[in-house]
Amino acid sequence: MFSAERILTIRKSKGLSQELLAEQSGISLRTIQRVEQGDTIPRGHTLQALAAALEVPLEALRTEPKPVPVVAVASEPSAAPVLRSDPQYLQLLNLSALSFLVFPLLNLIVPFLLWRTHRLDTEHVAEVGRRVLGFQILWQATSFLLFALALAAQIVAARFYHLKVPGVYVAIVGITYALNAGTILYNHRLLKQGNLNLYPVRL
Repeated sequence: MFSAERILTIRKSKGLSQELLAEQSGISLRTIQRVEQGDTIPRGHTLQALAAALEVPLEALRTEPKPVPVVAVASEPSAAPVLRSDPQYLQLLNLSALSFLVFPLLNLIVPFLLWRTHRLDTEHVAEVGRRVLGFQILWQATSFLLFALALAAQIVAARFYHLKVPGVYVAIVGITYALNAGTILYNHRLLKQGNLNLYPVRL
């Protein structure tokens, strides 16, 4: 955009009055006054005549670009917060799954609460918690399926063969509970050795 201020500055730097510029450019004095006051924007012949009379290229009459202020940018926080190391908490998180021995479903509730509390501020809690919960969900679903199959088998045996298989539910509880407890204790030993590759499944 062409600037009235630039035209005025260049005219004065050349030592020209408005009257003399009007005479040399062939532009009326009134037009030059209006241009320098910003009342009108010079175009076409007027602009070229002013540039020729001032002996400057057309670009010299443009508004000078204002320097872009440099805004100090605060340093970005580190992408990941520094996590504290707490191997004992990892052990607690894993062993908390044994709470199923006290009451069913506690093996999901207690590890979930421990995982959620410190997954963002303690090293490896997020990953270990997902692995513990993933296995416990799988175990819970498998146990439920086995009980459902045992119930269906009992119904079929009683209706069509007049048979009863005593102790089948106790056997399922014993096997599944022993398997879960043994797996938890095995992974407890892995954690003590610093091995975080726990459980075959994770969330």
